[in-house]
Amino acid sequence: MEVPKIFGYIGLATSVLILTSLVKTVYIYIRPSSLPRYCKEGDESWAFVTGASDGIGQGFAQELCARGFNVFLHGRNPEKLLRIQETLRKEYSARQTRIILYDASKIDASIDDIASQIGETTRLTVLINNVGGMGMMMPCPYVNLQDFTFEDMQTVLSVNATFSAHITRVLLPLLLKNQPGLIINISSTTKFGIPWLAPYVATKAFAIGFGDALSAEMRAEKHDVEVLGVIVGSVESASNPATPSIFTPTSRAMASAVLDRVGCGELSVWGHWAHRLQGIALDVLSQKMFQDIATTQVRKLRLEQEQKKVK
Repeated sequence: MEVPKIFGYIGLATSVLILTSLVKTVYIYIRPSSLPRYCKEGDESWAFVTGASDGIGQGFAQELCARGFNVFLHGRNPEKLLRIQETLRKEYSARQTRIILYDASKIDASIDDIASQIGETTRLTVLINNVGGMGMMMPCPYVNLQDFTFEDMQTVLSVNATFSAHITRVLLPLLLKNQPGLIINISSTTKFGIPWLAPYVATKAFAIGFGDALSAEMRAEKHDVEVLGVIVGSVESASNPATPSIFTPTSRAMASAVLDRVGCGELSVWGHWAHRLQGIALDVLSQKMFQDIATTQVRKLRLEQEQKKVK
């Protein structure tokens, strides 16, 4: 075969792959969500949202009520949860909400009792593992690994990883009983490696790996439980009081985008199309190059926060 023809075939194959990838990506963001299959008409379907006190968690509660679900609101602050519950009651009078109080930073065997709080007769079909963050390390979450105390490290890992694994373990029997079921694990762009956030970054990678393995397990066991990992970028919230924009959606807009991705056929996906556009940089750059760019930005934030502490 002539060399020019070989290069021609390679070019054609590359073009086909790029076009296929583009079409697949566009399809993910324009296709209708499969969420309705988990909320059957005439049946009281419930969703469990962890970290529903504010931010994306509150957005999930609002969107799920708007889409016909009753919602378990999990958190550790009863005042916040009661306020949200009252708001939802006024906005969505046909929907029911119940509060589940549990501190994700202080896990023990009592977490198993959450299943009994929900009850065997409740049709739980959706679990959203949303709780997380570095609020416990504020006002400056960017910390050298060696400067973490034992307690701080345990809290970060517990809130962002251990709790999600345990609550999934506890609620999975109910999801299996009420198949089809859905589990959404929220990750973030930090999973690609951001300095001075090592424990937190590890938990975001854990969310994807844990979900991938559980998804394989569900398929191997012939269970109709969809497990979807979702990568989230910048979102306007109490912990990130940025001005909402295309690339920084509101918490509710982000929650809506995530729910729209249900049934996309992927194990993990960028939740918002605008974040996917930003993620193209990760497809082009090496991970090390991305980390170098991120380091420059985080170094500035770290310096600003340290200066505020001095003042």
